[in-house]
Amino acid sequence: MDDVTASEAKYPKRITYFNTKSIKNVTSGFGFSLFASENRLYGAGINNRFQIGGQLTDPSKFQDYYISAKKINIPAEEILEISSGRAHSLIRTEKGVFAIGDNNFGQCGRDPTVLEHIVGSDDSPLQPLTPPTSNPIVSIHCSLDTSFIVDSEGKVFSFGLGEDGQCGNKSYGIQWNPSSVKGDLEGVRIQKIAGSTDTVMALSDEGEAFVWGQTEYGQAVGATDQIQLNVSRHLNLSSTIGPISSIATTQSSVIAQNKNGEVFVWGVGVLGMGPEAEVLKRPTRMDQPLFDGKKITSVSAGNSCMSATNESGRLFIWGENRYSSLGLGHSKRQLFPYQLFLPGDVRHVALGPDHSLFLVK
Repeated sequence: MDDVTASEAKYPKRITYFNTKSIKNVTSGFGFSLFASENRLYGAGINNRFQIGGQLTDPSKFQDYYISAKKINIPAEEILEISSGRAHSLIRTEKGVFAIGDNNFGQCGRDPTVLEHIVGSDDSPLQPLTPPTSNPIVSIHCSLDTSFIVDSEGKVFSFGLGEDGQCGNKSYGIQWNPSSVKGDLEGVRIQKIAGSTDTVMALSDEGEAFVWGQTEYGQAVGATDQIQLNVSRHLNLSSTIGPISSIATTQSSVIAQNKNGEVFVWGVGVLGMGPEAEVLKRPTRMDQPLFDGKKITSVSAGNSCMSATNESGRLFIWGENRYSSLGLGHSKRQLFPYQLFLPGDVRHVALGPDHSLFLVK
């Protein structure tokens, strides 16, 4: 990768290996990263649960971690999207969706009593998932240990860990067989799924939001008083926020951007509005001057941090800053949005549990 040898990279470091690889998407798992071009997938970092693949039959070829990027074999010619959880990933291609890494909770769509890991080696090649739909898959998402896929009709399917109801199918516990998410989103055309930890959000084509999973910190904004939801519930935000364009969740809070380019936050934690606003029971608008007076075009969230990208391609970031993952040169909490200076317009942000990746033009 780069010449980074310290245990923490406190500022963003260019990964020179990828300068000529035409990378189009990046993801950050817990201690590992994936990088995708149009037709190649690379991984680096921890590999203790085959997050990056390896060999099952020849232990001498297995590595616990990869400092340099390793090519991951994908039986497809075009990579459309990637997403990573704590120790597993989904890869959407023109030939279907593939999963790799930890499968202890069934998050790779296989029976964990039969396969604890999905390896993707010559002796155990990746196989496409077989969700209960004949429609093409148009979107994928991984939260910590749970996976989601959305088909071309906007139907959502989930599998993996559901102790907090993350699978949204009226059940709890481990659920390795993909099944449809139930509740208020049924019959609604869903566009994408979001959520870094155990609170899951779905966003419809019309800009409506739906929530399920862990709702202990007011993330459901009055849709429920329960601390867990195993079925989706509609968030009635139209009157206060309007149609939503982008939404994300930390482990205890929510950030949303409406179609007017405004940002709203609620929940508990470092919400970007100073030390006196660490508990917000209702969506609260962040002042536009915090983002250089420009409209916001997308928002992101990790387990304990948030970011917003404005229409000029500038990235603003805030949160707990564990492992110096905000790239600000220190590991102190960042209470307000701070512009992270990067050598180009930001195209994609991946805020992982312990590190962050930024793809710039």
